[in-house]
Amino acid sequence: MKNRSVKQLPSSSEEKDIWPYQNKYPDKELSLHESEFLLRKDLPVISVITPSFNQGEFIEQTIRSVLLQNYPHVEYFVMDGGSTDNTKSVLEKYSSWITEWESEDDKGQSHAINKGFARSSGDIVAWLNADDIYLPKTLLSVAKAMIDHPSAGFSFGDWNEIDSDGNIQGTFSSESPSVLNLLRAVKSHLAQPALFFNRKALEDIGFVDEDLHMVMDFDLLLRLLSKYEPLQVNEILASYRTHPETKTNTMGSLAWHEREIVFRRTISNKKMPADVNASKKEIMGVFFRRAAYEHICSLRFLKGFRSIFLSLVYNPFQVFDSGLWFKFIRN
Repeated sequence: MKNRSVKQLPSSSEEKDIWPYQNKYPDKELSLHESEFLLRKDLPVISVITPSFNQGEFIEQTIRSVLLQNYPHVEYFVMDGGSTDNTKSVLEKYSSWITEWESEDDKGQSHAINKGFARSSGDIVAWLNADDIYLPKTLLSVAKAMIDHPSAGFSFGDWNEIDSDGNIQGTFSSESPSVLNLLRAVKSHLAQPALFFNRKALEDIGFVDEDLHMVMDFDLLLRLLSKYEPLQVNEILASYRTHPETKTNTMGSLAWHEREIVFRRTISNKKMPADVNASKKEIMGVFFRRAAYEHICSLRFLKGFRSIFLSLVYNPFQVFDSGLWFKFIRN
């Protein structure tokens, strides 16, 4: 860990009055209780990994949001896949505060995340994509929660959605998840930047699946929830950035292909909770109905019709539910 003071942090290349452009020092804003907490001898080490590729427009904000936490026991790794934009110059600017960084070809985001996981030593581990940011005191809030609940497999919190300029578009929260309700929802209703993993649990169930490039966080949550309880932190922990170049907006077909792999693998896993094993046909019927809607809306008609067919194979009785199909067509 590098302990260079954030008071010496270079100024942001952009001048804005919003976090994390300004050199704000949360230690000046801490309550007495928070200050005393940060002096504890059992304070956990938190490792943050940022996988990156050509996100030079945003990565400085991401880096600053980690460093300006001013949390005393943090490791920060940036695994860049050989960006051709200005990313490397930003990393060099902050290299004195980053535990380790590299910029070289890799096998994609999941591979970069796993490289960071393997090199880190934190009791708590997270990854923060190079266009997302933490909010002030996020690491403090997570450390407090997980010290009080050491058996939790991971913690999660609320999050903001922000645009390219960092303007808040909305604030979101979520109820505690289970394997069954995540599968029924089809997509995760937790924001990946607001997830923090217990290292022992992570090593037990395995790191990110490097064959997945779009839904690796969803898959990881399902595997964790099959063995461990989650922990909700009632704070806004992160901001998830939406902009036209995000993978979510540009690689929708691949995401649904990977979701199908994850769903089939999950329902065939005999170690999943009993309520999942009892609801396999319902789960897959819902999945393919949702996939059909998404494919057809994106003009992927062959994939859409295939998904409708498979939805009926798993749950043929839904063909008689006129209200369901009216809602599908109307939407």
